[in-house]
Amino acid sequence: MTHSILSRRSLLAVAVIALGALAQPALAQGAKYPDRALRFVVPFAPGGAIDAMARPIAQAMGRELGQTVVVENKAGAAGNIGAAQVAKSAADGYTLLVGTSATHGANPALFAKPGYDAVADFEPVMLWGSVPNILVVNAAQGAKSLLELTERARRQPDKLSYGSAGTGTSLHLAGILFEQASGVKLVHVPYKGGAPASVDLMGGSLDMMFDTVSVSLPHIKAGKLRALAVAAPERHFALPDVPTFAELGVKGVEAATWAGLFAPKGTPAPVLAELRRASDKALQEARVQEALHSNGVQMLAWPGERFGGFVDSETRRWAKVIRDAGIAAQ
Repeated sequence: MTHSILSRRSLLAVAVIALGALAQPALAQGAKYPDRALRFVVPFAPGGAIDAMARPIAQAMGRELGQTVVVENKAGAAGNIGAAQVAKSAADGYTLLVGTSATHGANPALFAKPGYDAVADFEPVMLWGSVPNILVVNAAQGAKSLLELTERARRQPDKLSYGSAGTGTSLHLAGILFEQASGVKLVHVPYKGGAPASVDLMGGSLDMMFDTVSVSLPHIKAGKLRALAVAAPERHFALPDVPTFAELGVKGVEAATWAGLFAPKGTPAPVLAELRRASDKALQEARVQEALHSNGVQMLAWPGERFGGFVDSETRRWAKVIRDAGIAAQ
C-alpha cells in the first residue's frame, strides 16, 4: 500500500517537472521583447564619428521598439574596454555594442589580449554605415595632385610626414596601405586623436594625413585643406570631384571608419530578428538619413549574415596589413 502511494507520488512529481519544463519555453517564446530599456555601448568618447552615428539610430530604434535606448560611452584601450564589457554581458538583447572598424577590424591583431574575440563572442545584428578616409594636404603648401605627392615622396624617402589619430587607427592603417601600394616611405606621426593632427596639418607641421570625410570636409570647403584621393571603392557623395585611389592607378588603398550593432553570442534568434527589423526601419527614417548624411556617412544596412562575413574579411585583411608592417599597439 505504502509502495503504491509512493509510486503514484513519484509519477506525479515527474509529471509536474515535465509540465514545468514544457511551460518554460512557451513562456519565453510568449514574452514580449523588449519590455524595458536597452543599452547601446559606444566604446569611444562622446562627440566622435561613432557617437554621432549611434545616437540618431538609437533614438529611432527606440521609437520602433517602444522602449528607451540609452547610449553609454565606455571609452578606453581603442574600444576594447567597451567591447569586452558587452561580450561578457547577458545574451538577452538588452546590452548591445556599437562595434567598429577598430573593435572588429584592427584591434584583434593590434592587441595580444583585447579581452574579447571579435567573431566568437558576438552576434552581428546590422552594419549601419561607413565613413571613408581621404588623403588631404595643406591647401596652401601641399601637393596639387596625388601624382605630385607620390613623386615627391619617392625622391625623398622617409622625409614626408603624415599624421594620424594614433597607432593602429584607420587613419594610420590607410597610410600604411598607401605606402605599400605606391612604394613610398613616409614618416608616421601619431597623435592622441585626429583633431590635433588636423590642426598641425593646417598649420604646416605635417605634409599630409588621412582623415575621415566628415572631419575634413569643413576644412576643405573653407579652403584650408585639399583632398587628393578617396580611400574607398567609389567616390564620396560629398566630394564628387575627388577621385578614388584606384581611379588614379593606386590599387588597394581602401580604409574607412564603419559602425554597426552587435549582440553578445547566444542572443536568441527572435531577439536578433527584432533588432534587425528595428535597425532597418531606423535607417529608413528621413531624420536619421539626414543626420548620417550630414556627417558623411554612407549607409549600408547590411544584416546579420552579410555583416558577419564582412567582419570576418575585415579582421583577416587588417591582420595581414598589421603583421606585414610590424605594427603594435602603443
